[in-house]
Amino acid sequence: MSLTVSNTYSIRIYYNKNSSLVTGSTRKSQPTGTLSMADASALRNAIRKLQDYKFDDATEAQNQEKLKAFTDTINNTLSSATAYGTNDSSVKNAANTIKRLNSEYAKELEKIGIKTNKDGTLEVSDSAAKNLNSKRFTKFFSKDSKYLNSLYDAAKKITRKVDVRI
Repeated sequence: MSLTVSNTYSIRIYYNKNSSLVTGSTRKSQPTGTLSMADASALRNAIRKLQDYKFDDATEAQNQEKLKAFTDTINNTLSSATAYGTNDSSVKNAANTIKRLNSEYAKELEKIGIKTNKDGTLEVSDSAAKNLNSKRFTKFFSKDSKYLNSLYDAAKKITRKVDVRI
């Protein structure tokens, strides 16, 4: 699973105090437990922030950046949780749940410009925000979204199971 990590404002906000772990060079030097905890926490933040985000009130570029940061955060979480999961079945199961959810919701994701890859990772289309249907985006990212709430639960399981003691 290859990763390209963007260093946007949104992704730094999602990572909060762990924003130094957004870039690839910093990530490479960190233990998988630290990355798993930071990535899963960032995913939880991303979900909550997107559920409150007003797509209608933002520019096309801002919406595109939010979608890219969301997919990058999911992909980071999958990568680090899969690596950490080689020693912890609970984390491995949570990563598999995220992959399953991405596959299960592939059609809905595609409608908002996000492609689900065979390995469960996500890719945002360069024109996702250009084709913005605000009702579709608002519904997909609502507080009632089964997809987002299930993703949140999987990320929560990761943060509860990862051991980051030094």
